[in-house]
Amino acid sequence: MDDENTFYVVLDTHANIIAFEGLATSISGYTASEVIGRNWFELFIPESDLQEMLNVFNGFLDGNLSFWEYENEITCKDGTHQLIRWKNALRRGTDGIAVSMHCEGTKV
Repeated sequence: MDDENTFYVVLDTHANIIAFEGLATSISGYTASEVIGRNWFELFIPESDLQEMLNVFNGFLDGNLSFWEYENEITCKDGTHQLIRWKNALRRGTDGIAVSMHCEGTKV
């Protein structure tokens, strides 16, 4: 997916970025090549929100679908913050175990 109106990111189960498309580059200031393979939380989540966001991520991976829609701030390359409204989905392997988290966001 490469929708110009959507901030699109895919994370593996360790929160490493495996796709970064759409408005992701224009909102964050990072190019895909700068972030692919890096940890989402270390790069984008403000320290003050880190524990809450880790809980949301791990809860969603564990099947807590109340987090399929969520809003949080991200830290952009220039140090500013942007509020993003996310719609999240899990991709599971044939064994039913989560293999990636797909996040589509819009700037609030």
